[in-house]
Amino acid sequence: MACYAKEKMTTTSPSVLLPMDLKMKTENKTPYQGNRRTCGYFQCKKCNKHWFSANTWANCSQKCKSCNSDVYPYKQVRHQKSDEPPKEIRPHPQEMCQKCRQLGYFCGSRFNSYGK
Repeated sequence: MACYAKEKMTTTSPSVLLPMDLKMKTENKTPYQGNRRTCGYFQCKKCNKHWFSANTWANCSQKCKSCNSDVYPYKQVRHQKSDEPPKEIRPHPQEMCQKCRQLGYFCGSRFNSYGK
């Protein structure tokens, strides 16, 4: 997997990450090219299903639950620290996540040393 952590990033708002060169390189499949976990927004081009995930990574896809297509996030944002407890915690479907399948365990694990 390619990693472009040294690439300069710009933000349109404090939480949106975009590459400086808005023309994404052909090997870049996601907007964020760092090595940390981010939140991501997905839209399946095959069946038009939309979803959000708090566990997305650079150049990693998630499978669409409706049609099983590999889908890359079209938007990724940094995790926001909050003093409030999360409103809803849903299980992360590891079998649908490319990063979890690559690692062999939950990609959002606190013990995951990737990106540290």
